[in-house]
Amino acid sequence: MPGHLILVRPHASLLDGPVVVHCLHQIGGHCGYLFAVDPDYARQPFWRRALSWYGRVNGHHRMVPLDQRSPMALRVILRTLEAGHGVVLFPQGTGISNPVRPDLPGASWLTRKSRCLVTEIRLDHSGWIPQVAYQGHERRATCH
Repeated sequence: MPGHLILVRPHASLLDGPVVVHCLHQIGGHCGYLFAVDPDYARQPFWRRALSWYGRVNGHHRMVPLDQRSPMALRVILRTLEAGHGVVLFPQGTGISNPVRPDLPGASWLTRKSRCLVTEIRLDHSGWIPQVAYQGHERRATCH
């Protein structure tokens, strides 16, 4: 059975990932998600340790560096979804200074290839700390 892909928009703060981890922890039953993370943070020693620790203590989440210029991480994410596991993806990619930027093509490719369950999460950035404003219903991705 295909996994579960959570798409989070807009990605406009460096706090978005920790907010989503906290949300998953609060609603329970959502452990062990793979988070696609900007390689500048996922590979930098301090941030790699800090993000790994935070994910581990809040639901045993893991991360993979996702470089927009390289498809290799997308293949790791696809294998994760095909194995029936969960993935959290910020489909707009990096560039948090522009919250209305369009999605990159990787998210739609993943949903088509894996036929996974997809849940949308919308974040509200009106305060200093982002808040989950909407958690959508799961839907089965279909091939086009």
